[in-house]
Amino acid sequence: MHPKGPLSLNFLLFLSLAFERSCRTGEGSMVCPTIHGQLGSKVLLPLTSEGISKSPNKSIHIFITMTKSPGNRSEKIKKIVSLDLPEGGTPRYSEGGYKFYLENLNLEIMESKKEHEGQYMLTVEEKDSVQLFCRKLKLYEQITTPEIKVLKWTQENGNCNLTLACMVTKGDHVAYSWSKESDIHPLSTANESHLLHLTLGPQDADNIYNCTASNPIGNHFQTFIPASICRSDSSVPGQWGLYAGLFLGGIIGVIMILQVIILLLRRRGKADQYQPTVEEKSLTIYAQVEKSGSVQKKPDPLPAQDPCTTIYVAATEPVTKPVREPSSTTVYASVTLPES
Repeated sequence: MHPKGPLSLNFLLFLSLAFERSCRTGEGSMVCPTIHGQLGSKVLLPLTSEGISKSPNKSIHIFITMTKSPGNRSEKIKKIVSLDLPEGGTPRYSEGGYKFYLENLNLEIMESKKEHEGQYMLTVEEKDSVQLFCRKLKLYEQITTPEIKVLKWTQENGNCNLTLACMVTKGDHVAYSWSKESDIHPLSTANESHLLHLTLGPQDADNIYNCTASNPIGNHFQTFIPASICRSDSSVPGQWGLYAGLFLGGIIGVIMILQVIILLLRRRGKADQYQPTVEEKSLTIYAQVEKSGSVQKKPDPLPAQDPCTTIYVAATEPVTKPVREPSSTTVYASVTLPES
């Protein structure tokens, strides 16, 4: 081997580590660009914007490493790719879900995960020179279409006061922005808040407002029209109040009528219970008694010798009500006495 041949692998690791630490401390002049990728999908990481010139008389060694936390000096550097390109040689790829494209020095991650985030270093070592390149990879979750909810709604002096909330169900590092469709400039909110406070007059009910949710890998928006809330509810506030008043008044009237009926029934029951006792009613029954024998009529009966005797018998009527005392009745009966 030529004394100035390719540097050893250990020296390349040492050189890559030294360069990485110099970038962390700000001693290096190279700035590592940040590449944004979608979590869970394929990510193509261009390690350099420059190509490499391969000479038939030169051998090239390519070495790729990754560290997850560039600020942590004690962290172990992970080797991703190590290959030699002698004349007629074949590249060697490391395992772990990576694929390296030699023609453009791109590194592809087949299925990105959070553990793939970090700083990637590319070392290209030729016979008499070493080139270093770096890239930072940040992975983000794809956001969903936002949903706009009405948190608060009031009517005051003919104006419609709304508090809207724009939220997504999935996504990270999400920033929100509000805009009115007829305006070029976005609406101002505090710290890109997902909340929007509106005070709208009757002429503003047809305005169209958009909420845009975005992160470094994409954005989605949702539309809201205040007329669906303000105009439909504010057009008949008086009628709703009238209907509510009539309904409550009817309920109160029915309750009052029921109370009067119950009071009258109670009074009537007390009057029947404490009715004064009816005085005893007496009835006289007359009875006649005649002597037995011939019933021939004497020509001249004496007025003093009346064959009939009057008997007074007292009879009492059956009691019909427990609160009334029984009354007596006089019964007249005719009795014929035997002839002595």
